[in-house]
Order: sequence, then structure tokens, then C-alpha cells
Amino acid sequence: MRTTFHEVELGKAVIQNATEVGTEQLVVTVHPESKAAIQIQIRQDTNGSSPTSSSIAINAHGLEQLVRWLREEGALS
Repeated sequence: MRTTFHEVELGKAVIQNATEVGTEQLVVTVHPESKAAIQIQIRQDTNGSSPTSSSIAINAHGLEQLVRWLREEGALS
């Protein structure tokens, strides 16, 4: 698996995993003007299948809780 990160435009970033069976993308979009702080979309494109996608909006409070938990678990410093 090969992972890349890049900012595709202002307020949007993509983390992509290239695997033997296709690609996975985590697309994060910041929406400061709305009550949803960020929109996270997961896209999967496997060889021979139709691409799939799902998304979730997370407000600032939920995002803060996630970051706090990741730090407590040692995943972030």
C-alpha cells in the first residue's frame, strides 16, 4: 500500500491509498461558513467494480473530541 497526501484546492485535502486491488481516498473539505466544520468523504475504486462513496459531516465539537481521543490513544502527538 502506498499513501499520499495533497491539498487539491483551498479548503480541500485528499489522502489516497493505492493498493493491489484499487484505490481508497479520504477527502476532507472544510466548510467554515456552515455549522458542519468539515465534510469527510470516503471513496473506493476497486478493479472491476463500480466506485463507491459515502460521506459524513462533523461539527467542530465532534472534531475536537476525535482529535483528543486520537492523542489519548497515542495516534497523534
